[in-house]
Amino acid sequence: RILTAPATNLPEVSRAGLGFIGALQRTAVATDSAVTITVAQMAGGLLQYTGFTAGRAITTPTAALILAAAPDMDIGDSFSFILSITTAFAGTHTAGVGVTLSGRATTPESSWSIVTVTKLTATTVEWNVT
Repeated sequence: RILTAPATNLPEVSRAGLGFIGALQRTAVATDSAVTITVAQMAGGLLQYTGFTAGRAITTPTAALILAAAPDMDIGDSFSFILSITTAFAGTHTAGVGVTLSGRATTPESSWSIVTVTKLTATTVEWNVT
């Protein structure tokens, strides 16, 4: 879940070490095409793709959109969410503007990944897939 300031209607400020597992809210996406993740889709903590019929590109939001939703993040702060694919086709992560990819390049078919987003600078984030 993205933990941010109350102005964005989310419960807490995002700080390093706040933890990962909480009351997850699943956001299911039945799209069968390349997708661009929205910040709102990440906010529930569990983003699940259910409609892929082939391998698909999964593009991150831009760093500007992520940081606008988490204005109280300091450099080095992070949040994590689960990205799940329920079908027999993998998703390949691609970077939005200002996002640096690290870790795995894909979320495997019929599997899930933990995505950790870390603020690197005032305008950039790292998208680490494990």
